[in-house]
Amino acid sequence: MNYYPGRGETLANALRLIAERWKILVVCVAICVAGAVVQHQRSTTIYGSTASVAFGLTTLSDVALEVNPNAGHPEREAGTNVLVARSTEVAAAVAQQLNMRTSPHDLVEAVSVEAVPNANVLNITVEWDDPAVAQQLANAFAEQYMAFKARAQAEGIDAAAQRLRQQREQVREGSARALAIEESLQRLEQMRAIADGNARIIDRAEPGEPVGLGLKMTIALAVVIGVALGLVVIFGREVIDRRLTRVDDFEREYGLPALSAVPETAARKGKAAERRDDLEPHRILRSALDADRTDGDAFTLLVTSAIAGEGKTSTAIDLAQAVALTGRSVVLVEMDLRRPTFSSHLSLDPRLGVTSVLWGRLDIDDVLVRPLDDLPNLAVIPSGSLPSNPSELLAEPGVEDLINRLKRLGQGSGRMVIIDAAPLLPVADTQVLLSNPAIDKVLLVARAGVTTRDDVRRARAILDRHLLPAAGIVVTGVGDEIRYGYTQQKPEVQPRSGGSQAPPERQSSRGPVALVSDRTRGSRTKT
Repeated sequence: MNYYPGRGETLANALRLIAERWKILVVCVAICVAGAVVQHQRSTTIYGSTASVAFGLTTLSDVALEVNPNAGHPEREAGTNVLVARSTEVAAAVAQQLNMRTSPHDLVEAVSVEAVPNANVLNITVEWDDPAVAQQLANAFAEQYMAFKARAQAEGIDAAAQRLRQQREQVREGSARALAIEESLQRLEQMRAIADGNARIIDRAEPGEPVGLGLKMTIALAVVIGVALGLVVIFGREVIDRRLTRVDDFEREYGLPALSAVPETAARKGKAAERRDDLEPHRILRSALDADRTDGDAFTLLVTSAIAGEGKTSTAIDLAQAVALTGRSVVLVEMDLRRPTFSSHLSLDPRLGVTSVLWGRLDIDDVLVRPLDDLPNLAVIPSGSLPSNPSELLAEPGVEDLINRLKRLGQGSGRMVIIDAAPLLPVADTQVLLSNPAIDKVLLVARAGVTTRDDVRRARAILDRHLLPAAGIVVTGVGDEIRYGYTQQKPEVQPRSGGSQAPPERQSSRGPVALVSDRTRGSRTKT
């Protein structure tokens, strides 16, 4: 099965992420809406009023002289008129006309001028906190713009007339050229009397109306901004926080199926015997591993994790308990020769174990212990004294021989050897074991909220470099909602002959001590 996401799964993951963190989305929207409403209530209402002015592309002096210097550049003329209408000179004249103490600069900031496309029209809009004042200012700007144009036009006519007079003085009196100049001067005088800047108001301003967004539009915009901000926070947190929290995230990143998920509360109990009532996830793991096997021969499973603290040791121990409860022989081997912890889970002496056998000091029977009286078919080999060179020691041929000998221990089919190894990333010990032909499969343990995407990627790269197949992953530390709604009735323990106690399951003929299948273990009632 392919656990890497396609486009559809990526979208589904994004939607699932939003559904899981919807509270962030709600908080962001609520904050944005509340802030927008408060700002809207506190802000001063601004009113806008617009006056429209039509302007020409030529001046009277140009008409009188039958020239048009701006022909072919209407956009330049329109841009010039926009700048004129918003000039400080026009604003100063507006302030003087309305007897306002407002500075010309502030008036310029309050006015906006727009040239209408494909028309010689300026829209002069003034925004003010008083609708009447906005109307007065818009009309005043239009009027003063026209006055400025008229003054400029009159000054242009006067300058043209002065140039013509100078030319007349240089020509012979009564000549044709002198008569033409005189005629031009007469036309300029006539136009000087009616100069109006070639502009007129075509639409006077009305009392200002509120500008900007209303309350409803403000809230709608705040909702959109809040949703966008919430999505940024949700996905930004997902990008920044590299820790994996969901089972399907581990499946996707490892590219392996999750065989079981262990609740957080199950890992809080330190002793293995105390976790006996919380073995349901490990029963599921046991069933998944059994379903993947095609024969009943002895099976060796290496249990490891990417980093320390992900629960690999408790997973190995509890899986061994779950297998032993079926009556099958199980050997649990501690090959974490850096930080062994079997002694804290099973109350045994860790000084004699794997290293004692590999160094040839003791035989397997000398170090094999059965720490749980009610599970005598569960044998454990601790780590032994810690070596100074664990990676080199685990690479010796004696390790393969040790594992093969352990496979032959016990009776009946389905025997299992479970090896608790060091994490993959900090040290090279487990990478050495991945090349051991006596090991059949490797089981990865990952912890929700602890393992990061980078850890998984590096661990996956290590697995890809070795031929040992991976059985799957076990995710520990998941939410307690994964717990099952059943409780177990503890069966009475009957004393065995010889004074020892029998395991809490049925007797069988499969060996010296056989256990009842979990499917028939006591009765269960829904809680």
